[in-house]
Order: sequence, then C-alpha cells, then structure tokens
Amino acid sequence: MPNYYELLVSANDAEVLAVIVGERARANPLEAEAADALADILLDARMVPHERLPADCVGMNSLVSYREEPEGPRRTVAVVHPNEANPAEGRVSVLSPVGRALLGRKPGAVIAARVPGGGDLRIHILRVEKDAAPFANNPGAAS
Repeated sequence: MPNYYELLVSANDAEVLAVIVGERARANPLEAEAADALADILLDARMVPHERLPADCVGMNSLVSYREEPEGPRRTVAVVHPNEANPAEGRVSVLSPVGRALLGRKPGAVIAARVPGGGDLRIHILRVEKDAAPFANNPGAAS
C-alpha cells in the first residue's frame, strides 16, 4: 500500500510536464528556477498510468480546495499548464509555487510552498476533484 503522502503523477502528465520543463528552462531564464523545481518534483514522484491515478490525487486540471495554515483562508484553484494560468480566475500554473506544491498530493497533506519574497506558505489540502473544466468557465468560483 502506498504511503498516504507519496507523490503520484500520471505518466501522461509527467510526459507533457517534462516537455514544458525543458522548454521553459531554455526559453525563459526567469522561469528556469521554477522549471528546475518542477523537474525535481517529477523525479521524486512515482509515475502511474493515467487511468490508475487515484481520483483524489492532484493531477493536471484538478480542482483543489486548500486552506492556508494556520487557520488561514480557504481557496479553490485549478492546477493548469502555464499557458492556461489566470490566478484572478483561480487557475494556477503548475510552475507556480502553489501549483508545484499541490501536484501529486492528496487531501490531508500539509506542504510548504516557497513564495516570492522568500516566505513559506503552508497549505493543507482539503479536497481534490479531477475535472476543473466547469470551474475554468466560472471566474467567480475561487474562494
């Protein structure tokens, strides 16, 4: 039985993300550090066939509800590819600190995300849904 907090990433997502990591590291020096951090996550994760990724595990286009610890606001975001990101509409890039922290995790996990300026944000994952498509069409859905 896998460890509850083990990182799981679908092989399909990993393949696409590996391409993004390579492209972003070469094309945009400002995103090279984020691309390297995502590459580290992919190296640490256990790859599973896409259809075997548990429904409650954060993958690409997952809708995730989390709370900032301790007792901070509850937020709901979709984890998306960089070209689909729009934080104002609750769509966070997998290259962002929050997107990287969420990828491969399950509800109950508490992880730290290093945010710009050097601080850490502690995130407690509350809920994960697989398809963020309805959320993406509702800009007011972030809470």
